[in-house]
This record gives sequence, structure tokens and C-alpha cells, in this order.
Amino acid sequence: MSLFTHDESLVQESFRLFRRHPKVLVPLVAATLVYVPTVLYLDFGVPWEDLRQRDALLIVFGAVFLFATLLSVCCSVLLELLQDLESGREPSLGRAVASTLRLNLLQMIPIIIVWTVIWFLLVVIQAMLSRKKKRGGSERSFSAENASRALAGGGGGHFSFTAAYFRMLQKLVRMVVFLILPGIAWQGLSFPRAIRRGFTIFRAHPRQFLAAFGMTELVTFMLFLPALLLLYASDLFDAQLPEGVWIGVILYIGCGWMYSIYLEQMYTAQLYLWHMKWEREVARRQATGRDVPGIEAVKRPSLLDRVYELAHDEPRQAQGPLERPSPA
Repeated sequence: MSLFTHDESLVQESFRLFRRHPKVLVPLVAATLVYVPTVLYLDFGVPWEDLRQRDALLIVFGAVFLFATLLSVCCSVLLELLQDLESGREPSLGRAVASTLRLNLLQMIPIIIVWTVIWFLLVVIQAMLSRKKKRGGSERSFSAENASRALAGGGGGHFSFTAAYFRMLQKLVRMVVFLILPGIAWQGLSFPRAIRRGFTIFRAHPRQFLAAFGMTELVTFMLFLPALLLLYASDLFDAQLPEGVWIGVILYIGCGWMYSIYLEQMYTAQLYLWHMKWEREVARRQATGRDVPGIEAVKRPSLLDRVYELAHDEPRQAQGPLERPSPA
């Protein structure tokens, strides 16, 4: 129960962070402005039926690579801004972008490629399974209503266990990537060391990671529920709503997607900070011969308090002790 109490407080903290430092929204807004038009173009602008299978797969792979790169770069910028906050500095968007492009991007490229391959395989397998259930689907013309349905997942209020299962798998992979990125952005780790450190934290604290996964999933569901209910009601009653309503739904879904990604990165970044704080406590305990505490015995860090968890760490040096998993 305590895990979810802390998680609820992070949701509240995320909104307070918006108000105090609105510049943290900039990378997420940029990602949304690319993501939404790209999804709509793929859904309505690409003549999939006229393409050879190889060409269709290349387009899908390119789109997935674009999304993986976009999210990695934007999350790196966000992590750089959070590093400013946790170092006692005023967040600098210019410095965050420069650090991402000059220092982080090269180390992120292998992660982006691996993520792209996994994401692409999941999309292809999902498409193959879904095709068996669809027989001669009709063409959809572009409209604000159909765009809303595409952004909502294409189902328009119709639940699919297959789609939900693969969406959860994609989210799991995404959050693991988000847990790896702080090693590059905050500690300047190389690609292999960042991978090892991210999985070390995942294995050391599975309960905390799964609690974050569950809470972000619950918040995302609650965020999208009004739009899904509207789509379902429109189908159920065959209602013809004004274009303005559907444009509002598109904007709402875009903002909801942006916030869900932001929240996932916030949870994984906080878990990374918590692990670093726990490591320091473990080192102190071991130096005096005392028992090693679980992570729950260490106060969870906050991005809005005046305790600067990264103030005494070299931002481009690897974290020293305890690269091994320990029981949570």
C-alpha cells in the first residue's frame, strides 16, 4: 500500500513541477507535434494495399525508428533538465539540448537501434495476429472523427485483448529503456555500462518498478477514459458529432499521450535517483559493519524538495560502488 501512496504523490508532484518549471514540457510538446501527424499520415496517407510487403515493412520500421529516436532524444532533454533541478541549478533548456546532442546521442544510438528492432517485431507480430481477425476491412477517409479513432488506437471504443497485450509489452520495453537513459544523461556511462546499470536497478527493485508500471498504466487509463467513452457512445448511438468536438478529442488525446510518456520517465528517473541514494546509504552501513537496508528504508527522493541528490555527483562520471543487484 505504501508503494502506491508514494506513487500517487508523484502524480501530484508532476503537475506542481509543470507549474514551477514549464520548460520541462518543451521536449514533450515537441515529441507530440511529431508523433501525432506521423501516426495520422501512416493511417490515412500511406496506400498500404498498393505496397509490396517489403516496402510496407520498411515504412513501418522507419516509423518505429523515428518514434524511438524521438522519445529517446526528448527524454534525454527532460533528464538533463531534471539533473539541473537535482543539482540545485535553474533548469536550462539550451544546455539540456546541447548536452543531449553533443554528449548523449552517440551513446543512445545503440539503445535506439535495439529498441527499434524489439518494437518493430512486436508491431509486426501484432499485425499478423490482428489480420486473422479482420476480414476485408473498409477504407477510411480522413476526417477529424477518424483521426480521433486512429490516435485512440484504431479501435474506436472496441476493446481488443491482443492490442492491449502488445501495448503493455511495448510499454514495458519503453520503461526499461527509460530506466537505462539516466545512466547516460546523468552519469555519462557508455552504452554497455548504462545497459548493465539499468538492468541492475530493475533486478534489484522489481516491486518498485512494477508498482510504477501499474500506477502509470492506471493513470493513462483514467486519462484516456473520457475519449474512449465518447468514441464508444458515438458508435453505440450512431451519433454525428460536430467536427469541433472531434478536433477537441484529437488535442485531448495528444496531451494525454504526452503526459503518459512524461509520467513514465518521471517514475523511472525517480527510481534511478532512489537507487543512487540507497547505494550511498548501503556504502555507509557497510563501512560501519551494519546490516544493509532495503530500499524502502531509504526516503524516496523528490524533485521539488531542497535535497539535491545529484549535487555531489560528477555528472559525467560513472557511479562508483554497488553495481550488483541487491534485494529490495
